[in-house]
Amino acid sequence: MSYSLLAHLYPHIRGSQEDIATYSLQYLLSQSKALNIAFTKRIADIIHIKTEETLLYVCQATGKGEEKERPDMAGLNMEGKEEVLCEIKFYATLTANQPITYLDRLNDNGGKGLLFVCPAIRRTNLWAKLKELCSMRKIEEIDENCIMVDGISLGITTWNEIITLLKNVASSVAIELVSDIQQLEGYCNQIDNDAFIPFSAGDISAEMANKGERYYQVIDEVIELFCADKNHQTSKKGVKATGYRKGYTRSLYIDGMTFTLNYDRDMWKNPECVETPFWVAIRKGDWDQDDRMIEKHNVFPENRKQIFWGMIFLALEPKQNVTLAEVSEDIKNQIERYFEILK
Repeated sequence: MSYSLLAHLYPHIRGSQEDIATYSLQYLLSQSKALNIAFTKRIADIIHIKTEETLLYVCQATGKGEEKERPDMAGLNMEGKEEVLCEIKFYATLTANQPITYLDRLNDNGGKGLLFVCPAIRRTNLWAKLKELCSMRKIEEIDENCIMVDGISLGITTWNEIITLLKNVASSVAIELVSDIQQLEGYCNQIDNDAFIPFSAGDISAEMANKGERYYQVIDEVIELFCADKNHQTSKKGVKATGYRKGYTRSLYIDGMTFTLNYDRDMWKNPECVETPFWVAIRKGDWDQDDRMIEKHNVFPENRKQIFWGMIFLALEPKQNVTLAEVSEDIKNQIERYFEILK
């Protein structure tokens, strides 16, 4: 799913992920003095500099040196001089100019600081890499998010911190921009959702392989529990277990109706719904969710249902710290309660 219209349109827009986010942020700062003041103060606090109340933020200002460096966004003071440079990152690697050439540019032109903005999940590794690249320069540790490199401040923050700040300010003094900030927030969420998360040692262990198997075991066990229950008339005729890139699914005819039980990672990571890997869609015997059945789904909270494969799926939350049998029996009971409401 897409988290906003901007996120939905991204694949069809020419330009990098960072460019779109940068121009969106610059637009917001140009539309509201209050947002500009709040953002400027925040980055000044992060990199421990003093600056004017507002700055003029411009994008892609190419340097005059041989490197032709082009930081994503520059903050200019009233005299038109660059006081801060902002480099917008998602998951692209650092370029040859980052951060040393940018720091030199600031030093040569009387600037004060360089700020990197990145996803929270990348913050630790990116910050370690930035400090490593500066290790041959004179460094002074200011705090956990800021160092001084040859007299220029270098700091880091996250997209979540910036967007939270902008939303809080806009909600009271720039209401008309709240929806625009939400567009940017949705876009950042989509980028995080699609990102490749680097492997750790634990991710490629045999233990991880065993853990991944659990989701499939639960699906199969729930199906077998229903088939073994003499209180239900069930049939697996014409349906089969199916694995797909984002999960695993089993269906079952039961008491004149059908249900489809999924382990699905897309539904699992939907931020608008409860966090669970297991979801069920209950339908009539002809595999249809007609208007009457769809209307009955209105009794369930919005965060417990999702549209997937053209059907309404309902959340199934597994018990924790119990055996496979206990987890599966409880999920079976949850499905039966859904049946009582929908049949």
